[in-house]
Amino acid sequence: MKRWFVVSGLSALVALSTLAGVHAQGVSQPFTYQGYLRQGGAPLNNPSQSMQFRIYGALTGGTALWDSGALTVNVANGLFTVQLNPPVSVWTGADRFLEIQVGATTLTPRVRIGATPYANTATQLNMFQSGTSNPDRMVITHSPAFSNWGLQYRDTDDSFHFLSNGTTVLRVGLGAPQGLQIPAGAAAGRVLTSDASGNASWQALPAGASAWAISGANIHNTNTGNVGIGTTSPAYLLNVVGDRNARLLNIVNSNTGNVADGVWVQTGGSGSWGVYSVLNATSGRAVYGNASGASGDGIGVFGRSASPDGYGGYFIGRMRIEYNSSTTNATLCLHESEAEFARLEFTNTNTARKWHIAGAIGSAVAYDRLNFWNSAAGDIMSIHGDGTVAVKVLEITGADLAEKFPTTETLEPGTVVEIDPDNPGQLRKARGAYNTRVAGVVAGANGLSKGIVLGNLEGSENHTPIAMSGRVWVYADATHEAIEPGNLLTTSDTPGHAMKASDPTRAHGAVIGKAMTRLEKGKTGMVLVLVNLQ
Repeated sequence: MKRWFVVSGLSALVALSTLAGVHAQGVSQPFTYQGYLRQGGAPLNNPSQSMQFRIYGALTGGTALWDSGALTVNVANGLFTVQLNPPVSVWTGADRFLEIQVGATTLTPRVRIGATPYANTATQLNMFQSGTSNPDRMVITHSPAFSNWGLQYRDTDDSFHFLSNGTTVLRVGLGAPQGLQIPAGAAAGRVLTSDASGNASWQALPAGASAWAISGANIHNTNTGNVGIGTTSPAYLLNVVGDRNARLLNIVNSNTGNVADGVWVQTGGSGSWGVYSVLNATSGRAVYGNASGASGDGIGVFGRSASPDGYGGYFIGRMRIEYNSSTTNATLCLHESEAEFARLEFTNTNTARKWHIAGAIGSAVAYDRLNFWNSAAGDIMSIHGDGTVAVKVLEITGADLAEKFPTTETLEPGTVVEIDPDNPGQLRKARGAYNTRVAGVVAGANGLSKGIVLGNLEGSENHTPIAMSGRVWVYADATHEAIEPGNLLTTSDTPGHAMKASDPTRAHGAVIGKAMTRLEKGKTGMVLVLVNLQ
């Protein structure tokens, strides 16, 4: 019967830094084991000996916490060295025992594992343990003699405490409450500050003051006082004070990232701009103003870089003005202090022409003028204070001259109308052939727009526009006789329709106008008519 003996125990120290690194990964905890084997009193020599190693939590019995599986180990003169690599979960701080199997034989007794794999639980550096039997675990201690100085982990509220002689001076909460706390003096509404030596502490705000707070994506301060930058006595809601040659406020356009593509504010004074805004790097100045100096006062509006001409600027790219105006508070006011026109100018560098909208207040109402002026044609239109309008040429896109009349029935565009004999001053749908009361045609049929509409008096907004001259589409009846271009048209027996005026003896005073389009015999439809009441 073969007998196996094991001599030696654990050796080969594993570096603490290696253990700490492996432990941080949470995967394994390697260590080296050396032993001596002999058979029948003689050292064993076998370059490929099969061996197996297991770790238990008890000297005898129990379930293996880890099993290396079969390993091929070199044994020379009885000596062997093997590296075992159990997971870190094996090392909980409790006793551990190593069981060795050589071939098919399990050696007894099991070998108690010593301190080397437990180097990470030394006095100076303690790692975590599960359970609540020792919930306050010192992670880093000042020294073995001062165990209440250093960094302590508390399992009860899942937090780290920096202790000074047992007193928490700084707490980092992983559980509730989460976040950083400096317990000394901590209270709601206090701010974290430091003294002249750099010692941090929580300090109460002055009475009525509030600290900056974050709400979602916003940062706010509900303090009703002023904010000062560069001054301890701010006189305004935001008071920025600095050197006159430096930019006091710079807002960068995040879309381009260019420091010139934003708004900056410089101090006033001759030769320096008060408010300076840039649209982008290529277009140059957008808006700037000068507090004083020969270059011009106020705000200059520009589309490209340019020097001011003394009147505030050159070009406007886009401008939107909103104001709840009234008769005493104008939304936009152009004021001229001399007896001269106040002007709004439009220019184009490609044609070198200019447009002016200019207004002048005269000595009498009739002399008041609002002019539209072109540098090539002079005055185009003038509106005088007494309501007179003067224009060189008046072009109207519509096709007829219409006037609004009250009607005694609802009439659609294209309907022939007559004077209502029962309602003086009102119109109705025309009835009967050769009707001498015919008054015209309701304008706007077939999409042909009205040209000039008269009678837009107060109260007549909903009255019907009747075409009395010009082109208009009309409902026509060619049941008995076709309508050809050039035919005179009169009223028909079909209410509201026109027909060919074929009887000259009856047509006098009943003609609507001349047909400009054809309508075949036997049909009804629409005919374009040149209205000319006769």
